Amino acid sequence: MRKTANQRLAEREARARSELLDSLFDAWIGGADNAATLARLGAVDARDATAVAQALRVDILPAFAEVTRETRTRIRAAMTVLAHGDGEEFRAYWLDLRAPFGRVEADADAIFPVVARLLGVRLPETPTNG
Repeated sequence: MRKTANQRLAEREARARSELLDSLFDAWIGGADNAATLARLGAVDARDATAVAQALRVDILPAFAEVTRETRTRIRAAMTVLAHGDGEEFRAYWLDLRAPFGRVEADADAIFPVVARLLGVRLPETPTNG
């Protein structure tokens, strides 16, 4: 079955977001078993927001600060799209990334808001029960 123009466009936009995230997480691409990366970061519990934020500050935020303003804006825009999605796109990306921590979907779900906040991306408000 042929894909519609909207389906092809959505796939193209998802690939573009993935490429932007690759530029952001370049230091960690394939880093799951990289001894130097693991030694530098120490043990990072993917569900500990403070530990994740510290790891991001060490390896990711300096690279983010080095890219052009236009690229930073595009990365933030991509993260905003992901923030308004169901989380599946970031989960798939994070697990394919083979980052040095967070190897299951629940880890990616915990990591995403930390990444978004550190990059200055406003997360959608979620209703609270109670």
